[in-house]
Amino acid sequence: MELIICDHDIVETRVIEKSVIDYCKGRNVQVLIRCCTNWQELTCLLKEKPADTVIVAKDGVAGLDIITGLKVSLRRLIWFSDLDFGVQAYRMGIPCFNMKPITHEKVYHALKMIEES
Repeated sequence: MELIICDHDIVETRVIEKSVIDYCKGRNVQVLIRCCTNWQELTCLLKEKPADTVIVAKDGVAGLDIITGLKVSLRRLIWFSDLDFGVQAYRMGIPCFNMKPITHEKVYHALKMIEES
């Protein structure tokens, strides 16, 4: 599995990375994780090579802007935000939206939802 994490906060990124690695290890799935901090970097990473799953963990409107500008399947998208964009996520067909703080359990649950969709 190839996964991209887009987050400006290094601590949150590390929590997500560790959770993804643990989740994949438990399922005997190899994972390649690429990271970026903004929309421009994310776009470049996606142009270089598509990802199976994208996790966006940006705060406020910056996160919403990334989500609405993405040209990837929204069914393979996980979105974490400090603001409640749950209704917008639902309307856009995003299978997994969670409010921050990011926890191991929230990442596990999100990955399971993506896997089952």
